[in-house]
Amino acid sequence: CPHLGAPLEQGQIDIEDIADESAVPIILCPWHQYDFSLQGGESSTGMKACTFKVEARDGMLWVEPPGDLGDDYRLLGIRAVSERFAEDPSSSSAAPSPSFDILASPPKTLIAFCRLVLLASDPDTKVALTRELVRRFRNGELKTIGTSSDLPPPDEPPRPANVAVVAPGKAQRIGKGGTVQNRIRMMHSLAAIEQWAIDLSIDVVCRFWDWRVGSEDGKTGKRLPMSFFADFLKVAEDEAKHFTLLRHRMKELGTDYGDLPVHHGLWESARETSHSLFSRLAIIHLVHEARGLDTNPRQIQRCKAAGDLASADTLQIIHDDEITHVACGHRHFTALCAALSPPADPVTTFRNEVRTHFYGSLRGPYNDGDREKAGLDQGWYSELQGRAFGAGAELKGGAKDVSEGLADLKV
Repeated sequence: CPHLGAPLEQGQIDIEDIADESAVPIILCPWHQYDFSLQGGESSTGMKACTFKVEARDGMLWVEPPGDLGDDYRLLGIRAVSERFAEDPSSSSAAPSPSFDILASPPKTLIAFCRLVLLASDPDTKVALTRELVRRFRNGELKTIGTSSDLPPPDEPPRPANVAVVAPGKAQRIGKGGTVQNRIRMMHSLAAIEQWAIDLSIDVVCRFWDWRVGSEDGKTGKRLPMSFFADFLKVAEDEAKHFTLLRHRMKELGTDYGDLPVHHGLWESARETSHSLFSRLAIIHLVHEARGLDTNPRQIQRCKAAGDLASADTLQIIHDDEITHVACGHRHFTALCAALSPPADPVTTFRNEVRTHFYGSLRGPYNDGDREKAGLDQGWYSELQGRAFGAGAELKGGAKDVSEGLADLKV
């Protein structure tokens, strides 16, 4: 919607005069009921939404490219709608409908609902609440982003009592996926990271909702655009899907989430970047998530080599989604840099953030092709080193490198 940039995908489609065969179908924005023509995007409000010509050809849908951008666009991926709310087919209720007692008096603001997700320790509850949060946002049920009375997000989201959380260096190495036991460790590690990834996507919304665009400290300037909230809630929805897919595959392999310890290296990076949206986007979404683009193809190939095509297919779905997640981080990081006066160079700003707030080195080999799809050419990460530890300086968990234990994993 050109009014606030809110997503129209859950808008109601209608025809003003159904008896008129020439009547043009319209879509109503779920936020303020503004109408837009599905043919040209025109609205009775005088605004105009962006539209693209769509044709059906031999059983396929063809979409007109964004011509006003010339050649400055790239296809990030094509995803089946059925993958979006993927559930565990072995269970009638993999992610229970959120008719929980905690929703007897549902939160009135987006930020209050985000905090509810962050405080949920049970993984099924977290997945279900995430989906319900995204649904209510898209339907326009959460019209208020936040208020001064909303409580801050927790310092660290809780985990279930049966899940042992250890320092990054204490977690089991996952091996090369050649044996069933190695693939179980791999799937469990990835499922644990997807749980953190849900929280990280929700936390960036909840923690920085009042960040002001146009200043380095986020205290002055315009508010974040609605697309920021829509994009990162979409990322959270994807991470919930990823966890569900991984957990289903783990059960097929004879294990479940919580059977092995999990590490909190990603959340230590979240603590390190809790002061700045620039830092958070750089370290979590352009370092850790981008690292997944490097490691996923190797894990997929190892599963295929072992004849485990089901695991390979699951990891491929996740990998394709992650390209769009890195692109999301890149889009909003570069927008923050462009809004400064004078504008800051995003590559220089990113590299400075890594040197200051990332512990350890960025190690290859890099998946240059998929990084490029997401907007990261080699200038962003080539020969880039993070912050070196001084004498006695360690993270709370004791790891001297946040990337230790993450080398074969992804967000």
